[in-house]
Amino acid sequence: MDFTKQADRIQKMHRLIQAETTGCPKQFAQQLHLSRRQLYNELERLRELDAPIKYCKKKTTFYYTQPFDLELNYSLKTIKGDEIKKIFGGAYFRAMKLHGSILNLSHTNEVLEKPILF
Repeated sequence: MDFTKQADRIQKMHRLIQAETTGCPKQFAQQLHLSRRQLYNELERLRELDAPIKYCKKKTTFYYTQPFDLELNYSLKTIKGDEIKKIFGGAYFRAMKLHGSILNLSHTNEVLEKPILF
């Protein structure tokens, strides 16, 4: 699944839990286009972020047991053509001799000619 869909799913889960309108686990999973097992995996991920989630059989909804908010921010930028050359994934190291016998890795600010592609 791509990252943006997963982020949207997490935000939708949070809104429904916060509003206490999830319905039973089967309904909640259907709203998110998940199986029940996948739903519980996603709920566990939220719990790992310290989300205090419980389920109420009487109200048939998941809810937060104490105030909890989730803020998810991300940035997506497409890179085309010669813009790729502006991205470097780290430093360039080269071996140098010290006093003619000991090898040492020395940092240099030289720019690599080849772009680093992801």
